[in-house]
Amino acid sequence: MTTTAFLGAYGYGNLGDELCLVEALRAFPTEDAHAFSVAPDWTLRCVPGLAGCFDTEAALLALRPARIVFGGGMFGISRAFARWMPVLAEAMAWGAEIHLHNLGVERIKHDLGWLDDRARGVIAGLSSFTVRDYVSFEMVAEAGLGRMPRVTFYPEADIPAEDDLAARLLPRGRPLLGVSVIPGPLMQACLRHDAARVRALLAPFAGHAVVPVVSTVHADSAAEDDVAGCAAFLQAFLPDAPVAAPALLDRDHWRALLTPARLKGLIARCDALVTQRKHNAIHAIGAGVRVVGLHPIEDDSLRRTFVALAHRLPPGSRCVGLDAPQAEAA
Repeated sequence: MTTTAFLGAYGYGNLGDELCLVEALRAFPTEDAHAFSVAPDWTLRCVPGLAGCFDTEAALLALRPARIVFGGGMFGISRAFARWMPVLAEAMAWGAEIHLHNLGVERIKHDLGWLDDRARGVIAGLSSFTVRDYVSFEMVAEAGLGRMPRVTFYPEADIPAEDDLAARLLPRGRPLLGVSVIPGPLMQACLRHDAARVRALLAPFAGHAVVPVVSTVHADSAAEDDVAGCAAFLQAFLPDAPVAAPALLDRDHWRALLTPARLKGLIARCDALVTQRKHNAIHAIGAGVRVVGLHPIEDDSLRRTFVALAHRLPPGSRCVGLDAPQAEAA
């Protein structure tokens, strides 16, 4: 039986990462799929088709996979390469295929301590190397890895939606506005500083019921809790708007029922989505739903997505960068 191991930031409570794993399983079908995860039960529920999970380098090597797929969202970062490159080298030595797949890549050129001769050998011997957007391509070029990737343009946009949860929770016959905001300090400063502009952007959606679109309740970071981010945004900017599905702001409900496919099903029922989360924007674009991106202008994460998928944007979609006070931006 052929075993494939999937490496990514899985199990941390971000449905966008598990969405990338769903796509990777489609791109690399296998009889025996195992994924890294810090919360195996959650990842196994979110991602059909996995045979199991592992959480250490030794456990991965014990599987002796014939193929390793290194990907999963913004995983093209120096600390991930530093941790896993020795494992990839060992697996390549016994003949395993190594794929760097659909990576988001940060500015790694400032931290290349992991890029030794062994790592360069892995990169030279890769069976495939892809990144998800133009900026990631530039980050690879800047770093001088010795090999250039192909650009995938977010193939997870085409993962099918499941509409059972949406059918259960969302009303019919009234306009719905999805809302997804991260409660990080920079975004909150931007929302305060550019509040008038945000209210003007929301004005066309008067009369819509709000669908809280929660894609992340992070295991390690309160600044990555979309329940808190969405609730604060509604209180500040849409205090009188009816909430179509209050259960979506319940963390226990979210952990028990939400999956990447069900999240896309919720977004697909919306008439429009206002989001800071890139994978929620990707769901909307894949479902043909108008999407307005809101993000701190100095953070290019969401902007990368809109540029890469510009050819697929539904009518009326746009990406809006928000300013922060000078002291906050610095």
